[in-house]
Amino acid sequence: MKNLLDFTRQELSCWLEDNGIRPFRAGQISKWICIRQAESFEEMTDLSKELRKKLEDHFYIGRLIVEEKMVSVDTTEKFLFRLSDGLHIESVLIPGKDHFTLCVSSQVGCAQDCQFCLTAKGGFIRNLTVGEIIAQIRDIRFYLMQNAIDPLKLSNIVFMGMGEPLANYQNLIKSLETITDTDYGFKFSPRHVTVSTSGLVPKITQLGLDTSVNLAVSLNATTDELRSELMPINHKYPLKQLLEA
Repeated sequence: MKNLLDFTRQELSCWLEDNGIRPFRAGQISKWICIRQAESFEEMTDLSKELRKKLEDHFYIGRLIVEEKMVSVDTTEKFLFRLSDGLHIESVLIPGKDHFTLCVSSQVGCAQDCQFCLTAKGGFIRNLTVGEIIAQIRDIRFYLMQNAIDPLKLSNIVFMGMGEPLANYQNLIKSLETITDTDYGFKFSPRHVTVSTSGLVPKITQLGLDTSVNLAVSLNATTDELRSELMPINHKYPLKQLLEA
């Protein structure tokens, strides 16, 4: 069984075609997942019973388990999610005046070893799958709905949680496809999506070619000497290269 959330609309379209099903159904399925927040295939009532059964036989709709939720004085909420293999990640829901921003994780742990970062202390364990990235958004939308809050008030996504997003590049790009799909996906405008990096210069350049989302760079110092002490990646990609990228 495969996690349906791991599939981009294009990948799902190919799977459907390979299985003798008209590929346009991928758009309908994506709408159920991203817009209508379906929790089961049975809810997808504009699909035939035969197709729903076929999907049920091959896929599951992934969810994360909330192990703990912490609320700060300013009502920012931090969610500790347990993954299917027992590992943990964090997502942070940040309130604005009339909207919310969700800070999502891209890895379990991190290999960048930034001296000020708690995540780095545990080292790198693994990349998150596309489905695990997407599930953070879906599950927070569920949470908003359960609290009688319009899930569309979640209007901004920032990849500033656990991990270095650009070190999980393939899964980042696939998740961004679904997040910014304005027809069948989550419908976030690219200008409302920000990817933060410690400074992986080649991937910064590639991100600019592959997407139109925002980029945030964690500098933390204005000299190479200090930045190299705080962020070992600066030895490989010093400030001059970083700023050029």
